[in-house]
Amino acid sequence: MPLEPIGVSRSPFPCGVPLIFSLVYGCQAPAPPSPEVTVAGTDYAFEVPAQLPAGLTRFRFENRGKVPHEMALGQLKAGVTADSLLAYAAAGHDPGDLADGIVGILIADPGTPALGSLTADLAPGRTYMMICNFRDADSLPPHMVMGMQASFTVQ
Repeated sequence: MPLEPIGVSRSPFPCGVPLIFSLVYGCQAPAPPSPEVTVAGTDYAFEVPAQLPAGLTRFRFENRGKVPHEMALGQLKAGVTADSLLAYAAAGHDPGDLADGIVGILIADPGTPALGSLTADLAPGRTYMMICNFRDADSLPPHMVMGMQASFTVQ
């Protein structure tokens, strides 16, 4: 049996084929960045555009208030308005009952941005709402009842 030098391979592919294969199939254009929306939260309101484009959108939340806040983002059920959701919540019900889904929640201490971001695939023709469920004390209403809520439609 003839001896072969160590490191020599009898692969059916020349040495350069795997490299060329990985260059051709491993080089894809990066995905376009998602639009980014920075939502400002104050005591007791959100600042967000009234309309946003459909598709992937990254949300960031900055708490410009003096108390902790959250930005809970949800897609409203068809026919539900911001006013009807607020009335439902003021009556002591869970506002999540009127949402098709909760997209996510960002929380921030006073005067700071939330750690991280929230990416949502916004559906055209739908209405989304952000609320803050926090309370300053157990005896006080949630921040959303005090005005910390906003809705936007998706084009």
